[in-house]
Amino acid sequence: MNKYPVLIVLLLSGFSFAKTPIQQLQGKYQSVADTIRVELKGTDNVSIDTRNLQNALSTKVSTGVLKIVLKGNFQINTVVATIRDNTVLSFDKNSKLSFVNETSGLLINKNSCIIENGTFSGTGKSAKSYYEGYGILLYGTSQCIIRNNRFDNISGINILMLPNNIKGCQNNIVKNNVFTNPKIETSKNTGDDAVILLGYSGDGYFHSNNVIDNNVIDGNNIPKIGIGIIGHGRDNNITNNKIKGFRHYGIIAYESVYTDKSLSGTVITNNIVENIGNWPGAKTYKGMGIYLMKSQNSKIIGNKVYNVLKSSDEKETLGAGAISVSISPGTLVSDNIVEDSYMYGIVSDYSFNSKFTNNTVKNIRKSGAYFINMNDSEISGNTFQNIGEVVIKGYFQNTSLQYIKDQMQTDKYLNLETGKNFVIKNNKFYTKGNILYFAGTEADNSKKYMGNKVSGNIFENNEIIGNTKRSEDLVSFKEEKIGSNLIRKNKNLK
Repeated sequence: MNKYPVLIVLLLSGFSFAKTPIQQLQGKYQSVADTIRVELKGTDNVSIDTRNLQNALSTKVSTGVLKIVLKGNFQINTVVATIRDNTVLSFDKNSKLSFVNETSGLLINKNSCIIENGTFSGTGKSAKSYYEGYGILLYGTSQCIIRNNRFDNISGINILMLPNNIKGCQNNIVKNNVFTNPKIETSKNTGDDAVILLGYSGDGYFHSNNVIDNNVIDGNNIPKIGIGIIGHGRDNNITNNKIKGFRHYGIIAYESVYTDKSLSGTVITNNIVENIGNWPGAKTYKGMGIYLMKSQNSKIIGNKVYNVLKSSDEKETLGAGAISVSISPGTLVSDNIVEDSYMYGIVSDYSFNSKFTNNTVKNIRKSGAYFINMNDSEISGNTFQNIGEVVIKGYFQNTSLQYIKDQMQTDKYLNLETGKNFVIKNNKFYTKGNILYFAGTEADNSKKYMGNKVSGNIFENNEIIGNTKRSEDLVSFKEEKIGSNLIRKNKNLK
């Protein structure tokens, strides 16, 4: 059998095919509307495979779609890159592309490209940085699709989206892919090693309207993040994914630099996230299933989060919840199931004007929900069962404190009393213990701190199951504005 690839190139009617290195190989050409098709066969020779694939991607055609079909096994030893928009790289059945070192990968730097039906295999060794050894890099692209692929033993981030100068990635889709045995581990305890990452550094760009949908991601407790947005982004969707076995986070949307406004509209829906935060022989202050940080006006809806914060150090350096929402005003957390958290169920800090509705929170070692330094929130329609401490806890300070100002740049939420205007209604509490404890903070003249009184909160129409005490004895406010917090119309059920 001839080891060199056979190419079939289908040209637009009347289009003259330019002489390129590909034309020197065996091939035949015929006309078909709007598509140029190139078929490549693997050679088992890394130099030839690398050259032929790059040559195919470099086919010079002014219009239409360039479709490259890979047949057999290919090996590449460098980064190969798209040259034109509307490139499709498709794999024949049982075909595979192998990266033979930790610095090779596939670079998509043009728009409207598709990568589909492939198997990508890495070396099984970690890359040294986020910027090399990736499976696929989308570099400032729009309207690209990565679908129906398998990734195994990839050295770096399996799918990475980066800005090209100030152009972010927009309207791309990563769908129906399977990820196993990811190897990236740039450091033992820190860093953002991830399987899918929208990032990273830079300024003036936004990753927007990208969709990460229906992927299966098994971290095998090596990388720290399953799916992450770390940087500037708007209206990105993470939906219907199955994620398990990560050290720090299942899903994270995080903007930590200098502003509270560069990450917004993140939608995280209908994902299954489990077994997060496992550090054999070590402890961590991370391990959240879903974590938002400075992602305002976001939605966390219909997710199932199981068995998280497994190796918690219990120090609460960050909001240690199965679902944690930090400095993310206007967020909706609804219709989620949270089971088996070593720390808290839901934690929210500084996320003013947020809603927490219709969630089921079970088997939690500490409180089912914990709120810190925020106002104007609704907690309704939730079910809490088998909670280790007081079911709902709150701790509230005046946001004039310097350490709070150091975290929040938005003046709107500074110099305020917190612990105000929570409406806690229509929830079900299965507990023999206390239900709610909201604590304000005393004034401290030595530190010029004015103190903080909790006020204007309503606890009403809740059902308390399995507890014979009156709701007035199960709900307490410390450092409150006397007479401003209401407890009414609650029911005790057997």
